[in-house]
Amino acid sequence: MRSLKGTTKGCDIFREFQEGLLTLKVPITDICNITTDGASNMTGKKSGFLGLFNQNYPGNNVVFLHCVIHQDALCKSALNMKPVLDAVVKLVNTIRSRGLTHRQLRDFLQSVQSEYFDVLYYTKVRWLSAGCVFERVWKLKDDIVSFFHEETVFCGVQNVRRYRMAFGLCIFTDLLCHMNNLNVKMQGKYQFIDDIWAQLKAFKLKLNLFAGQLAKNDLSHFLRLNSIPLVNEEKLKNYEYGLKKLHFEFERRFQDFSAIQTELDIFTMPFNVNCEAVRSDLQLELIELQSNNHLKQSFLNMPKLEF
Repeated sequence: MRSLKGTTKGCDIFREFQEGLLTLKVPITDICNITTDGASNMTGKKSGFLGLFNQNYPGNNVVFLHCVIHQDALCKSALNMKPVLDAVVKLVNTIRSRGLTHRQLRDFLQSVQSEYFDVLYYTKVRWLSAGCVFERVWKLKDDIVSFFHEETVFCGVQNVRRYRMAFGLCIFTDLLCHMNNLNVKMQGKYQFIDDIWAQLKAFKLKLNLFAGQLAKNDLSHFLRLNSIPLVNEEKLKNYEYGLKKLHFEFERRFQDFSAIQTELDIFTMPFNVNCEAVRSDLQLELIELQSNNHLKQSFLNMPKLEF
């Protein structure tokens, strides 16, 4: 772990990277992958970290990949979530920041035997908390409106009740729920990169499915949106376009995974990979592996990590 003081330009990051290698006595040949957040100071081909790395280490075999968790910029660039997000955050922060109001709301939720007894904070640092916040507000919306029954007491609640805001809350809660499920599947121990890539490919197909279904007014996978009456077809078209943009962003940001598909297949299905398609330094070993029936049976019966 290296700390950056002052600017965070590509040259600053690259300098710290080189000093870290020297300190730890790690040869550059041991570096096989570098993961970035997609920012220009990291991925710039001239003055970014990637460009400086390739200039100083020409002919390297290092694979640069986009971090699969940094999806905040991806979502914000493809979907206009700001109005709904601002309204929900204002609602939650107003409740949580007023001690008496917060305690009274919790007591009220307990008295009506609500499924949850509190609302969650949203933090920009943990973008995926937005999905949890939206989900909690959606489930508590009727109880919150009942508690703040006077508009003069809390006008922010009225925002959630308006059709336009309720529509956005529904569809974003549904979509963020799908995205949170994706991230849960990509986390945890013993995850191989090919497993993560499989989840990303599946999610891209789901986005195509969602967009196509919205075009047909099919809300099968948008349960909360399907629960409100009189869904506006024009709004559905806007969100259909947003889902297509989101799919494009996934394609663009994670295209480096496609470039190493053959290498990933070696981990996913080593006994089915065409030996002529892999790197020359792996071909002979792969042929021996594929010719060994005992190893093939072990691969089918054992966890990948143990194999």
